[in-house]
Amino acid sequence: MPELFHVKPPGEILQVDESRLHVLAEGDGPVVVLCGGLAGNWFDWDDCARHLQSDHTVVRFDRPGFGLSEPSSDVPTVRGEAQRIRDVLDALGLSGPAVVVGHSIAGFYVEGFARLFPERSAGMLLLDSSAEKEPKRLFPRDLLLIASRAAAASFSTTGLQRLLGTTTRKILNQSVPPSGSSEATLEWVRKIYREPHYLEAAMIEYVAYTDMALELTALRRSSKHPLPDIDLSVVAAHTGHTTPWSIAWMAKQQKLATYLGGSFHVLRPAHHHAMIDQPEELANLIRRLTQPNRRDDT
Repeated sequence: MPELFHVKPPGEILQVDESRLHVLAEGDGPVVVLCGGLAGNWFDWDDCARHLQSDHTVVRFDRPGFGLSEPSSDVPTVRGEAQRIRDVLDALGLSGPAVVVGHSIAGFYVEGFARLFPERSAGMLLLDSSAEKEPKRLFPRDLLLIASRAAAASFSTTGLQRLLGTTTRKILNQSVPPSGSSEATLEWVRKIYREPHYLEAAMIEYVAYTDMALELTALRRSSKHPLPDIDLSVVAAHTGHTTPWSIAWMAKQQKLATYLGGSFHVLRPAHHHAMIDQPEELANLIRRLTQPNRRDDT
């Protein structure tokens, strides 16, 4: 399969603080930032962004090591990723408040952004967000980081990552590819999931999960970082099949919405990557945060 070394990617590569990040800013209107979950890439949001671009400025970016952004040796933190969101907006010259959407683990980052930079926050939507009440670490983080980097290197050098990269994506992301996917996008999928630094970045972000959950818990308990008075929504994905796990997950997401003082919505049928399964419905929920007087039947 030919590689896409000579195909110009969408968006641009920007120097953001110490990182070279792949950034897309499309459309015109109120600013919406779409932040992907663990190992997320820009194209996961393609259909949702397309529904918003007619009346919004839609910003997407790949975190270091993911998508087309350069890798970094830094271990992610809630504060660091919240700062990155602000720095991307600054690099684009978008200094006003923005509605920020976080999928899965990026729910940590989006809530952190709202608490740390309330003047830049116009609204917040958490999509099937990670949620931890009393996070606990079972093993030392430094040991897990060493093991993760070694495992990633082993998968790369033995050829297993190249062999299983796209298959692993299909297993982890059961949503169908974006309906507008071009052959170029599918080629980017094949290329990115085979990059050694992509696997390492994903494993490191996974290892950092517990520490980031603890960091967010500390922010929540701090009187210095209350949530600003903004509209916020918690949106849960439901496949349409009721199982003990789905019942527990819906309860967890609804409890998160109650704790944060936000509205609660369910997208169904949808897998965890609900922005792929229900892009128009999600776009309508986001639009409610940028146009508070709007009433959509979603």
